[in-house]
Parts: sequence; C-alpha cells; structure tokens
Amino acid sequence: MTQQHHIRVVMFDLGNVLVDLGEVSQMHAMLNTQGEESQVWLQWLGSPAVKAFDTGKIDFDTFASRLLAEVNSNADKESFKQAFQTWPRGLFAGALDLVKQVKPEYHKAILSNTNAAHWPRLLDEMGLAGQFHHYFASHQLGLVKPEPDIYQVVLDKLQVPAQDILFVDDNQINIDMAQSLGMHAYRVKGVTEARQVLEKYQVLVN
Repeated sequence: MTQQHHIRVVMFDLGNVLVDLGEVSQMHAMLNTQGEESQVWLQWLGSPAVKAFDTGKIDFDTFASRLLAEVNSNADKESFKQAFQTWPRGLFAGALDLVKQVKPEYHKAILSNTNAAHWPRLLDEMGLAGQFHHYFASHQLGLVKPEPDIYQVVLDKLQVPAQDILFVDDNQINIDMAQSLGMHAYRVKGVTEARQVLEKYQVLVN
C-alpha cells in the first residue's frame, strides 16, 4: 500500500461504524415498514421529516409528529420519542480503542448524519467528546450526507485536499459521493471492518 503517506485525516461515520444502532426490526417498528434492511435505510434517508430533523430545521417534538404522520402510524408520540432517543444502543466493543489507536500525526474527525436527540448521548453518555479534532454533525451544519455540500464543508474547514482524507461509512451512497470527490472512502459495518481499512492504510499504532 503506497497511499498511506498521503493520508492526513482519518474520518469516521458513527451509526453502524462506531455506534451500535441495534436491529433493523427497530427501524421497521418506527417506520411501519417491512422489507430488506437496505430498503428500510433508503426509506429512512428519503424521509422529509428525518432530513428536516437531521439538518436542525425542526425540533424533536415536531419531528416525531411529522414522521408518524408520514408513515401513517398511530403510535403514541411520547412513546415513539422515548424509543427514538434510546435507539443508538451504545458504542460497539472496541470502538474507542480503535479511535485512540489512530497515530497522533493524523487528524481525527467525525462526519455523521445525526440530530439533537442523539448528539448529547453520543458525546457524553458514550464518551465520544474529546476523542476527535473535528466533529461534523449534520444537525449543526444544516446539511446531510450524501449532499456534496457537507463534504465541501469538511474540506473547507480542514483545509486539505480530498485525497488526503480516509473515510469509513456504512452507507454506500455516502461512500460513492466521497469517492467522487476524491476521498479514500470505504463502506464498513462495525469496528472489525473499520479496523481492517485503517490497518490497510497503516494509520494505526502497532
């Protein structure tokens, strides 16, 4: 592997990479759907309510009302909000260890589609605060992956060319966009697959 000396930034998605989002059955219950996991994720990503919440344009209560209406669910709104808030189970085993093993000469960043209900839990309860140099959270930026503008925010803020970034994410559409911009981007699920990519690029302390 000859690319490793070009990499300056190691950037992680959170859900299904470092953070355990649980079983897709929870998504089915929330979205009132059936089908393959990939289809459920596409429906989630295509939801106007999800996008509005993930870009910080509506509050949690409004999001709950809109999403339940979108999927014609008669679920109790407060019960839905409680289930949604606790949806991310926690970090995968070894997630923080992997982040801490990135060599100190590399800039560590997060690029995540997230929201005001989950962000405090991710930072505080799960211990991600203080582990990265930059946190690019969709609800704070007003943009979501795979929109090219959110990747451009990353490039502008970090002041590095796209080819200097190694990015791992669990959604192929996000990877496709990152690759089209020139990033070294790989679809992974979980810590083991993420570690394999990072080891390939020799960005981890041995």
